[in-house]
Amino acid sequence: MAEVLLLNMPFVSLARPAIGISLLKARMSEEGLGCTIGYGSLFFAEWVGSPAYELLLSRISPAMFAGDWLFSQWLYPDRDHAVYLATLRHQLGDTGAADFETVMGIRDQIGPFLEACLERFRIAAFDIVGFTSTFEQNLASLALARLIKTRYPQKTIVFGGGNCEGVMGLELHSRFPWVDYVCSGESDNTFPVLVKQLGAGRMPDGIAGVIHRRGGTSSLAAAPDRVHDMDRLPDPDYDDYFSALRSSSLRPQITPSLLIESARGCWWGAKAHCTFCGLNGSTMAFRAKSATRVFGELERQKARYGIGRFLAVDNIMSHQYFRDLLPMLKERNPGVSLFYEIKSNLKRDQVELLRDAGVLALQPGIESLSSHVLKLMRKGVTAIQNVQLLRFCREYGIEIAWNLLYGFPGETMEDYTATSSVIAAITHLKPPGMTAPIRLDRFSPNYDEAESFGLAEIRPFSMYASVYPFPTESVANLAYFFEYKYADGRDPKRYMQPVIEQVQEWKSHTGDLIKRYSTDPELMLEDTRTPGAPRYYPFNGIQRQIYDFCDEIQSSSGIAEFAATRGAAPASVDPFLEQLVSERLMLREGSQYLSLAIDCDRRRVPTGAAEVATF
Repeated sequence: MAEVLLLNMPFVSLARPAIGISLLKARMSEEGLGCTIGYGSLFFAEWVGSPAYELLLSRISPAMFAGDWLFSQWLYPDRDHAVYLATLRHQLGDTGAADFETVMGIRDQIGPFLEACLERFRIAAFDIVGFTSTFEQNLASLALARLIKTRYPQKTIVFGGGNCEGVMGLELHSRFPWVDYVCSGESDNTFPVLVKQLGAGRMPDGIAGVIHRRGGTSSLAAAPDRVHDMDRLPDPDYDDYFSALRSSSLRPQITPSLLIESARGCWWGAKAHCTFCGLNGSTMAFRAKSATRVFGELERQKARYGIGRFLAVDNIMSHQYFRDLLPMLKERNPGVSLFYEIKSNLKRDQVELLRDAGVLALQPGIESLSSHVLKLMRKGVTAIQNVQLLRFCREYGIEIAWNLLYGFPGETMEDYTATSSVIAAITHLKPPGMTAPIRLDRFSPNYDEAESFGLAEIRPFSMYASVYPFPTESVANLAYFFEYKYADGRDPKRYMQPVIEQVQEWKSHTGDLIKRYSTDPELMLEDTRTPGAPRYYPFNGIQRQIYDFCDEIQSSSGIAEFAATRGAAPASVDPFLEQLVSERLMLREGSQYLSLAIDCDRRRVPTGAAEVATF
């Protein structure tokens, strides 16, 4: 029987186990196959120090591929790196001299680290060594794989993960001869088959999604298989991660969270693929675990590892969970907290249910505060809905992560004039973590249909050429991120710059807009968003009722009907709404209105909920 080692190499978060290979280990166990997971990421952070690791992981621009570049130097030591080093110096800026020296100091440590991995992970004891590679894990994995193949030619090397999907997997297999097999796409069912056939001494031809060599040519016999019944998947086995963490010198610095997968694919993307999204290249079809299955997994994993912080890796939460899983979590209260990605068009009762169920962190894919731009990217939501969710999350104490993207083909300067007006009214809400131009990702509609979207001169990120010493066409097949120009010659930053500066001010803003119900029937709004003395707005009678009625988005006709049933003269409603909008107490988009003041009384963390997991 073949002994299998699966390795998780730099550069990934140290605070999370690798769910893909942890699922594979559990599947292998179901098939009676031995499997061990090694955390090269944690070992490398110990080797160079956690500050240096974090510098490479998150502080240097991802477009520089600094981690990949370091390991590529070991693979290709004779290349000229002058262009890369000059670009890195420029990217780090005048204040980045120390960071530059840190990167340079790591160069000489790569070879000794790789040699140490042979002993640390007992490479000699295994027949098959697999590498999971997503984003910036490719070169560290390829470097160690080549060293293993050089020292132990009889070992079988297998690659899988996001960097191996589609043409990327075929090119990787073709360009790196020390990689024996590449698993493209979902491998839950096919990887154990591959291991069994290799263990039996049979050539694994014809396995779905497995790339192999036939006559010296990399070949994919059949399209990747997909898991159809998510409930049949085992719980991920994170034992090796926690074993490595317990013995690590970095343990006091790391607060781990558990990953859970309750769904694959994207139900919204299956209807309208967001133009910039490159996720789910061949696996868009949405499949979700049942509520009882997810609840049981949360309980089992919490009991097994003593941790209640969970991060769902789903691209989008199943809408069915509002009817079953979330009420179950609320009622039974297993003492967990969860992070989920979710669509942003939520109602108040849904946000309250999320909070009560322990979903205390969200990434809702807000992306824009312009309805026209949101339509261009096929988000299926409006700007006022995005603002409503920002306010609801603030009221219920739910952490929210979102970015403001720009540069979508078809957007106009007027879109960002409108965005600026929205921002001016919501500085008391959570600002975006990042304001950035859209990135062109493989598998996204913008990439697949670039010409129709007005994007031209598509080419891999320039720094890929400093990582891979291959012809342009080959580098393009390995790349996931691409640069581009606009066919109409536009420079989005020219019209976006005022908004970028406005967002920077927003991030340092400390004012607020709060509802006060100190006296009845009066509603008092306290506005401290503008420097100076607070401003107070007292509302009584129908004015209070209208403001509370617009707690959720309401149409002008709905407001008029509401006011009429309470005896208000129709002529008095519009001037009042206009006053609220002009004072930035209410947001108007077209004929829709939304009150902006925060009701602080709604904030309440569920009893027994775990600490919120880090995004």
